Amino acid sequence: MERVARSLLALQAALELTATLGLALLSGPVATIGPLLHAVLLLVLSARAHRPWAQWAVIAVEGLAIGGFALQQTLGLLPQLDATVNLTGLLTTLALPGVLCALAVRMLVRP
Repeated sequence: MERVARSLLALQAALELTATLGLALLSGPVATIGPLLHAVLLLVLSARAHRPWAQWAVIAVEGLAIGGFALQQTLGLLPQLDATVNLTGLLTTLALPGVLCALAVRMLVRP
């Protein structure tokens, strides 16, 4: 279970870094500071996935990601704002964080 969580966290960090490259090309290097820090945090959590504090941090970080997705979709109901839903977005901002939260909770509950 721990290896799966480590692999998924590393995958999520790699996806974040790939998206950051596109963001750097379109928006400039200043816009990449936040995503780069998030990717580094995911890699640190991946390396320390066996620690209880890291499992709590995974729950917090991925819970924020799920909450952000819900907020984005709620704001997308306004006519002035647009929220596009596609398969990649669903997998990276909803399914992957949900699975990681479930794995972290399971590792915390397990003795």
